[in-house]
Amino acid sequence: MLELKSFNVKFKVSNSLRLFELNNVNDFDTLRRRLAYFKKIDGIQTDYSKIVRYNVTKSINQYLTHWIYPYKGKFHPQMIRALLNVIKLRKGDTVLDPFIGSGTTALESQLLGINCIGVDVSPLCVLQSRVKVESMFVLDGIKTLYDDAVKSFSSLKGLHLENSMNYEDFLNSIEDERVRNFYELAKLVAVSDNVRRCRKIIDSFIKNLDLMIRSVEYHRNVVKELDIQLGNVEREMHENWN
Repeated sequence: MLELKSFNVKFKVSNSLRLFELNNVNDFDTLRRRLAYFKKIDGIQTDYSKIVRYNVTKSINQYLTHWIYPYKGKFHPQMIRALLNVIKLRKGDTVLDPFIGSGTTALESQLLGINCIGVDVSPLCVLQSRVKVESMFVLDGIKTLYDDAVKSFSSLKGLHLENSMNYEDFLNSIEDERVRNFYELAKLVAVSDNVRRCRKIIDSFIKNLDLMIRSVEYHRNVVKELDIQLGNVEREMHENWN
């Protein structure tokens, strides 16, 4: 309801609390493109109800690249999208997140066309936030290096990352920082998965790398399908986290 009020929409709620009768609406399209807690507006699916289908996990709130890396205390993406509406941020506005964490605000802002400045003292938070919003721009470069990544990671024995020179050499050979960040995080995701689920490290790496690439594909595809004009996260993150 707060979302609707933020767009100055008057409404009546049905007895089931599932249907809202909207009044004085001049722009149904804006509501469909932005609202987080509504599946349909005037009988047509909202963008958000379409976005959440692009999900490689079993968790409804881990769509697109949100799931990448297990970070405790994540914001729920749907809640963040709604809050951005409630505080009346519009396309081209800028939001500051002084504790960017796993990058939920960065990604949801990007999808709404809102610029985001993110700050965090944790290098891991900086890394995963960047990967989640930047990787779609270098997807082809990421795919090109897939075989090299798997081959170099296969030399890793156990969890002795300091001895994984082949993979470190592979990372150092990547010129594009965005591609290098992606494969750096892929290594960390594999290690985390190995520790939590006791999988072989190479199996964890390949499984999660495949899922990460598919998630980035989903990110790029949904932007094209819904004709989303992305907010600027990449530049602001670079200027404020270095």
